[in-house]
Amino acid sequence: MARQGSGLLRAQALAAYRGRCAISDYDVEQALEAAHIVPYLGDHTNLVANALLLRADLHTLFDRQLLDIDPSDLRVRLAPELRGTAYAGLEGKPLRLPKGVKPADLCRMLQTRRSHMLEAASGGV
Repeated sequence: MARQGSGLLRAQALAAYRGRCAISDYDVEQALEAAHIVPYLGDHTNLVANALLLRADLHTLFDRQLLDIDPSDLRVRLAPELRGTAYAGLEGKPLRLPKGVKPADLCRMLQTRRSHMLEAASGGV
């Protein structure tokens, strides 16, 4: 599905996360991207509560399920293959919360993402 409004979502995420990566605190705007928590399925998924502002490399790792945010405590979890790499220091790091988004809404989106990933892994999607 072609993404509509992704520029708007990025602008909203930049404002909500105050121009800093939700994980690394990186602040170079040109390297920051709005990552959908629940995959893009149309305009109804282009919500700040469904977005993380991430440095481009962290966005790639998030999309590839090598980096995750635990919905129970909003902390970074790494796949085992990243634990001995330069990313190891991110393990357990708390997520930077966006202004204007309730932590419970963010947790709900992260839980939905996990449910979708489990369904996909079991062949349900």
